Parts: sequence; structure tokens; C-alpha cells
Amino acid sequence: MMFEPQQRRNNPVARNSMALFRLSQAIKKITQAESDAAGLSPVQIQTLLFARYTRDDMATVGNLAAAIGATHVTAVKIVNGLVKKGLLAKIQNPEDRRVTLLTLTAKGREAASRLQDWGRGLEEAVERIPDEILANLESGLGAVISILREKNYLVVSEPCLGCVHFRPNVGDTSTPHYCELIRKYLSQQAAQKECPEHTPASHQKAP
Repeated sequence: MMFEPQQRRNNPVARNSMALFRLSQAIKKITQAESDAAGLSPVQIQTLLFARYTRDDMATVGNLAAAIGATHVTAVKIVNGLVKKGLLAKIQNPEDRRVTLLTLTAKGREAASRLQDWGRGLEEAVERIPDEILANLESGLGAVISILREKNYLVVSEPCLGCVHFRPNVGDTSTPHYCELIRKYLSQQAAQKECPEHTPASHQKAP
């Protein structure tokens, strides 16, 4: 329906759907151009940023696949390519040796630090929007993201604060926080990294 011009004219759902579709096309073009400048593909950059900002114990190939919307096989190929480049390393989870964790090498950390402006073209466009419109845009996009998340079309990773599983300041000095999902105490640094299992408290189902 959204691709039919006459249908869009009197249908706000179709108009907004088309706007989001066009936005996705523009984002793809922006990130591709910025990735070419960095000498990497967009998914390779996403993988490096995933390894940099995801909590260490959650930086698995499976979670990477979910984060970038790829199959497990595709994610493995991306990871192996970055391992060959010396940017990424695979290590066994000390708590579960069946699980492989992803970590940046020294070369990978240096490369990731140069990616701070990746996506800057999109930010520059959003910066031009007046504050009063921006507030409504954030609310509207948040609603769309929430629905797509519920339908398992995407994974939203965020730091621990605000998650239903997070219990702050219940531990000792070195690991002051606790995650009820994995039943583990977390350091302040770990709690500030992104977690693919983050579930906003507002999404907690009533008993």
C-alpha cells in the first residue's frame, strides 16, 4: 500500500511507512559512503562497534547476529574476516567454555576509536530539526522501534540502567550491581556497556 501514490495521499500510515522506507535507503547510502572511507564494510564496522560497546560476557556471535539482523552463518563469516585482519579475537567464555566471546585486539581498538564519527551524516541531518519537532520525532520513532522489537525484527541493546533485570548498588565495591537475568554481580564499567538482553522496565508485563 505504501508504494501506491494515491493510497499514500489519504493514508497517514502509508505515508509514514514510506517515509521510514526512504529514510532507511538514505541511511544505507550514508553509512556505505562513510564505511568506504574507513576501508571497511558497514557490517564490519557494526561488528567492531558491537565488540567495543557490548558487555564482555554478552559479546557472542549469536548476539552479534541478532544485533545486525544476520544469520549465524553470516555473522561467523564477518567475524572470521575481521579476525584475519587482526582486528578481532575469539576467546572462550571462562564461565562457559562452550560459548565464544568476541573482543577487540589492540589494532581493533585503534580502528574502533577512529569510528566515532561513523553515521555523522545522519546526525547532521537530525541536528537541523527544531527541538519541538525533534521531541515528537523521538517519541514516534520510539514507538515504532518498540513494536518492531516486540515482533523480533530488531534487537535494542542498551546499558543496564532502566532494565527490569537490573538491581543497582546491592553488591560490594568492585561489583556493586546485580543482574537477575544471568544471576551475576556486575562492575560499574560492565553495567555501563550495552546488553542485547536489555528489557525496559516499561515493558514489564503485569502479573
